[in-house]
Amino acid sequence: MPAFAIQGRHVQAELTIAQSVTILIQPRLGLVNKKGDRMKLVALFALALAATSVQAQPATHPDAHQPAASTPGDDARTHDVGPPDAIARLQKLAAAYHLAMVKKDTSALLAFYYDERIPVIGSVSPPSFARMTVASNGKAPKLYSSNAKDQSAADTSAKTAAEKMSNLSIHTDGTVASLEYDYEIPQGYGHTFWTLVDTKDAWKITSVVYSINIRPAAR
Repeated sequence: MPAFAIQGRHVQAELTIAQSVTILIQPRLGLVNKKGDRMKLVALFALALAATSVQAQPATHPDAHQPAASTPGDDARTHDVGPPDAIARLQKLAAAYHLAMVKKDTSALLAFYYDERIPVIGSVSPPSFARMTVASNGKAPKLYSSNAKDQSAADTSAKTAAEKMSNLSIHTDGTVASLEYDYEIPQGYGHTFWTLVDTKDAWKITSVVYSINIRPAAR
C-alpha cells in the first residue's frame, strides 16, 4: 500500500485514485476556500499523490528552496530597509502574529489585518501543480483565494499546526511596508508576502500572497 511521509511518520493512503480525485475536485475545494486552510489543501493533495505514488518523484525533488525552520527573531535580518523604529515595530508584529497562531487565538490573529475582507491568496508552484494536475485529471486549480476572517479561523483551528516562520525581511518608508518570510508546515512550504499600512493605532496587513510547495510523495 503506498504511503507518504509527514514529519518523519509514514501514513498509509487507503483511498483509491478515484476517491482521491473526487475529494480534490469538490467545488472550488470548499474546505480550502471557505476556511482558508492551507494545511487541509496540502494534506488532500498529499493523499492523492500518495495514491499515485508510482508517478511520484523522489522526496528530494526541489520544488523550491526549502526553508530552515525558525521563529521570527531567530534569523539574521540583513535585508531590512527603512527607519529603524518602523522596522522594530514590524518585527514585533510578526512575532506577535506567530504567537497568536501558536496560542490558537483567532481574534488576536484577525486583529493584525486592516479588516476581515483583506485578501489572502495562495499560488501552487509549477512542479507541485504539475503533480496535482496529474492526480486530479486536470481539475486542480492553480490559485486558492480566502480572506482574513476565514484564514484566521483556519490558522487557529485545533487541527492546524502553527506554521514555522524564517528568513523575515522588511522594506518600509515608515508609512507603508512589505514583509516577507519563508513558512513551513508538515505537508509543505513556501514564501509569504504581506503589504501593510501604518494606521493611527498600529501597523495593519492589507494583503497576503503565498506560494505552495507540496512535499513529493514517497513510496
